[in-house]
Amino acid sequence: MELVPGVEIAGVSPALYVRKYRALIIADTHIGYEDELASKGVFIPRFQLRRVIELLDKLLNDFPVSRLVIAGDLKHSFSGMSTVEKRELMKFFSYVLPKVEEVIVVRGNHDNYLPILKKKFGFRFEEYVVLGEYLIVHGHKPVPENVSSSWDYLILGHEHPSITLRDSVGRIGKFPCFLVGEISNLSKVFITLPATGAYQTGSRITLDKETYISPIIRESALIPEIKPVIVDEEIGVFELPPLKDLAEYLY
Repeated sequence: MELVPGVEIAGVSPALYVRKYRALIIADTHIGYEDELASKGVFIPRFQLRRVIELLDKLLNDFPVSRLVIAGDLKHSFSGMSTVEKRELMKFFSYVLPKVEEVIVVRGNHDNYLPILKKKFGFRFEEYVVLGEYLIVHGHKPVPENVSSSWDYLILGHEHPSITLRDSVGRIGKFPCFLVGEISNLSKVFITLPATGAYQTGSRITLDKETYISPIIRESALIPEIKPVIVDEEIGVFELPPLKDLAEYLY
């Protein structure tokens, strides 16, 4: 399913594929999340890395990919890089680098200390990436001012969007989703990716701008006009009407 010209959802997954540039884009893998919780005495099954690799394994077989772009928060820990997190990141790069020509990590707010691994693995580490008409950022900061205005579409992560809907009898379902909308002050279109991490289940999408964590959406998006596109392994890909038409169903 094409969300904007040239950008499609990669199968039924939280990833985008830009065919013109043979680029696969994911966001918010949060590798190392389980180790961060374990350091605080909370123990959960350790399968975040496995989920990411299984997803990439399928998508790299289904799509001709030359370039993998991670739109921020590849890793989880803010304050450092533990031995376990470092080992898992090394496994990630060892898996993916032989399969594509280029890996680009766009700096997210969790990606502190990631440059420690840059020399060994040779991935690109950028504040933002421009692929022709597409600008890719993480989304925890405003749109960079030093970028040429030649781009038309903004792709970002950070928000971890999910939509919670209730039907007429009160049943509730929560689904990860892409968001497609307009940045009013720039007259540009944006796409927000769902989180790839298994435990990053999503921030609730509402009509209240204060519930959004990305300043790009909170301060500049036409929120009533945002269209969610659900991507779920059970129901597939499902485009919803704009949020303004979903008010009575949002929970």
